[in-house]
Amino acid sequence: MKRPAVIIFLATLYLLFFNASPHLDVPNWVIITLFILSPIVVIYMVYVVLKYGKPSKYTFEERFYDDLDYKRNE
Repeated sequence: MKRPAVIIFLATLYLLFFNASPHLDVPNWVIITLFILSPIVVIYMVYVVLKYGKPSKYTFEERFYDDLDYKRNE
């Protein structure tokens, strides 16, 4: 999978299931396993976004924040 959007979606589903699992009466060993595996999910998501994500067309000097058309004060 080289699409960051799919990985981000799956990692978000993992997070939502992990947060909802105590309320769904999931066994404690499953919750602990999800907790132990959560850093791996986050690290893999960051890896995919950094490797296959689209780089910005602006430099840090041109725009301070890429999502907003805000120019830096000189």
